[in-house]
Amino acid sequence: MLDIEEATRLAQRFLDEEVSHEGMPFALVEGERAQVGSTFYFDCQSVAYLRSGDIRDMAIGTGYVCVNGETGKCRMLGAVESVKLDLF
Repeated sequence: MLDIEEATRLAQRFLDEEVSHEGMPFALVEGERAQVGSTFYFDCQSVAYLRSGDIRDMAIGTGYVCVNGETGKCRMLGAVESVKLDLF
């Protein structure tokens, strides 16, 4: 079972390698993380929005990063799926 620190590293690496694209890098939102059973959830947003707070920089339609605590596999949840979890 992963600990929260390792899950955090995996989640950010996933964002860097699989989600971020030219012109819109993503980062984890500080302090917005939760563990439910063996699954870790992290809120994320565009780096530009996290720096500026300007709604024009906000990534729309993204959800949480989900990390399986047993396998380390990461995936991005959709916005609707994330809202249903209501973690943050």
